[in-house]
Amino acid sequence: MPSFADRLDNRRRPLAWVFGCALLASCLGVWAQGYPAKPVRMVVPFPPGGFADVTARIVAQAFTERLGQSFIIENKPGASTLIGAESVAKSAPDGYTLLYAGSSTFTVNPVLLKKLPYDPLKSFAPIGIVSRTAMLLLAHPSAPANNLKELAALAAAKPGHYAYGSFGNGTISNFGGEQLASALGVKLLHVPYRGSSPLMNALVAGEVPFSVDTLVVAAPQIRAGRIKAIAVTAARRTSLLPDVPTVAESGYPGFDVSAWSALSAPAATPEADIRRLRDELNRITATKDVIDRFAAIGVEPVVADPDDFVRVVRQDIRNFTRIAKEANIQAE
Repeated sequence: MPSFADRLDNRRRPLAWVFGCALLASCLGVWAQGYPAKPVRMVVPFPPGGFADVTARIVAQAFTERLGQSFIIENKPGASTLIGAESVAKSAPDGYTLLYAGSSTFTVNPVLLKKLPYDPLKSFAPIGIVSRTAMLLLAHPSAPANNLKELAALAAAKPGHYAYGSFGNGTISNFGGEQLASALGVKLLHVPYRGSSPLMNALVAGEVPFSVDTLVVAAPQIRAGRIKAIAVTAARRTSLLPDVPTVAESGYPGFDVSAWSALSAPAATPEADIRRLRDELNRITATKDVIDRFAAIGVEPVVADPDDFVRVVRQDIRNFTRIAKEANIQAE
């Protein structure tokens, strides 16, 4: 007859087997789920409502729907995007904190700021450039120029007389304006405003005859006839304003200035997680829904590629360093 200990042991074996199977199933479930296994923060170093924030929310919504975890937008504006960018650079490289930032974070700040709390290439693992929007040379309807040749002639006759507005000293708008003046071989007076909205209001009111601004902000005003578009600063025409020529087409080949946004993670984030995000991002920006939503605000999707990101950052830093020296652009 089995002893009490033997009978107790026989009862424990099935329980241990059941418990072991349950544990294995749980582990297999986690393994199958993979990354991401919890909500992901996407830090946007700008206030809500701007070009980067709007496109970030479109992308975050699509990630949430496709990957089954919440991608939460966290706006951290201030100090020329340094607050948000630094917070991500110093976050744990586990794939659960991402940076969705514009070209100024990666290319303007390294040129203008001597003590940068991050390296634009070494501190981040690039997922890739997500979107791009054209910059435009704009004019008040009363401005005596309808194309670049006419502007060049006017500015050459009166150096420093004609002004252009930007949405801030040291911004992509400022660099675009100075790079354009350099290409035209003229001197334009720079008038900085504190943001794109004040700049657009000033142009519509005629406070400045010209400005350099994004297509996102300018398109509605152009359609309403309140301002006119002289040229697109990007390499290609925009489908939203197909009749507006590029600077390159207007006689200044090779000119290409645009605002872009990129998604990145802290350096040392697992490569498998980066690849997962990049693959899903490229599927997202290829969908008709996202393409249409981007196009409605003047934005074009870009195929995310880490090598392209590095190339663009290095090229822009090189160009902006030259422009900053020539035009004496300094951080405020």
